[in-house]
Amino acid sequence: MIDHIKNKLNSLSSSGNSAERAESKKPKVKIAQVNLSKPEVEIDKGKVSQFISNERIKQMAKEPPIDKESTSRIKNAIANGSYPIDLDKIADALFDAYKEMKD
Repeated sequence: MIDHIKNKLNSLSSSGNSAERAESKKPKVKIAQVNLSKPEVEIDKGKVSQFISNERIKQMAKEPPIDKESTSRIKNAIANGSYPIDLDKIADALFDAYKEMKD
């Protein structure tokens, strides 16, 4: 599996000449001007509060948004060795993240 990742990394670093790589490192982001003199504040306007009470909103703000049941089930499965792990999928995701960093 490690050889699979190394091969992908080598093919990425060896493809293209240095001018193409320098061109690909240029930022591709448009910078928009922001007016900081008058900050915009978005108000709920009843969109959320019509479904959830203020008490529930306050209660949710006190607790992290984590499903403790699912988290403990996954932790137990990992500890037991019964959690399915797709190494090729992980390698592909790592490689994609690497390519995004390089761009």
